Amino acid sequence: MSKDQHKKKLEIEILDEPEEILKHLKLGISIPILPEFHKYIIGDIKTYNAKSIILREEINTERFKNQTDYAIGNVLLYDDGGETLFFGYFGVYDHDPFKIEFLLDKILDFGKKNNYKTIRGPINIPTVIFGWGFMVEGSNKDYFIGCPVNPPIYQEIFLKKKFNVKFEEDRYAMLVYRYNPFKDKKFDFSEFDYVNPSKADMDKIKNEFIKLHMDYMPESARITPKSEKNFDNIVDFVNEYGEEWMIWTVYHKPTHKMVSCGYVIPNPFSLDLKGNLDSVSFHDWVVHPDYRRKGLAMLMYGATSLKAFKTKVRWGSYPVGAENVSNSKMAQKMGGKKDRTHLILECKI
Repeated sequence: MSKDQHKKKLEIEILDEPEEILKHLKLGISIPILPEFHKYIIGDIKTYNAKSIILREEINTERFKNQTDYAIGNVLLYDDGGETLFFGYFGVYDHDPFKIEFLLDKILDFGKKNNYKTIRGPINIPTVIFGWGFMVEGSNKDYFIGCPVNPPIYQEIFLKKKFNVKFEEDRYAMLVYRYNPFKDKKFDFSEFDYVNPSKADMDKIKNEFIKLHMDYMPESARITPKSEKNFDNIVDFVNEYGEEWMIWTVYHKPTHKMVSCGYVIPNPFSLDLKGNLDSVSFHDWVVHPDYRRKGLAMLMYGATSLKAFKTKVRWGSYPVGAENVSNSKMAQKMGGKKDRTHLILECKI
């Protein structure tokens, strides 16, 4: 069949109703969209005023009448009020190269028509569950929170269409290494207070927590769309599937100032034989520049590891920007083995 003949059998529809968008997102993500995840997805669709481009292919309507949906592909489009068009949930059910390119061309058309300067993705909102990036060939394909799976044909076609790699993230599979920072004589933590805030407390310190991240996370970590909703999703998800120890703050006692904070994300796709959560994504921590080189990263990791060992959590996945050599070395020193890589792509239009 020629490309022209193939193309005649394809059509698109743009959806803007959140419930209708939700029905088709499964076409573009390998991570299960469980019913209890719907509230997180719908919230973000509304926050970003997202739209979906649905790819459809002609079917034998005589045989199936109106009893089937002939959607074969999906991409979610949204922005955060800036000049970047974000996309996520990009997928075609049979990974056909022609259909992938056809759907990609529709993203480019949409971006140009609506005067965006940049297109970036895939970033699957909410990222706390569905993560980001096209997976590099050879990566571990087991279900894990925030780790979508796809064959490499997707990034190959995007790169052919002049997209570039904006960010490369490696993940290291590792056991939880128990470390007591308060017995480490190399550091003096007497001026610092490690705290696991309750959900109610998080509402009170929300602005300070977000500001610390926005001001001092590296530029490579600022690839996701801006919204306080991202923070709310993290707190709600951790409290629903995890435990209070999974979010922490560190205060400098003399100044009562929050100087570092972070969190891990529970992985509900892996439970032990008794149904207990056994793994997390070692997701995030940040330290104010004025308080670096004082061992606060070790304080955060160590104090959190002691809490983890009181539960059944024994392993996890540690995401590290590929350019972050020091964190990569730290992961390897702690026994981590790189088993996944994801790419976020970007195109100027």
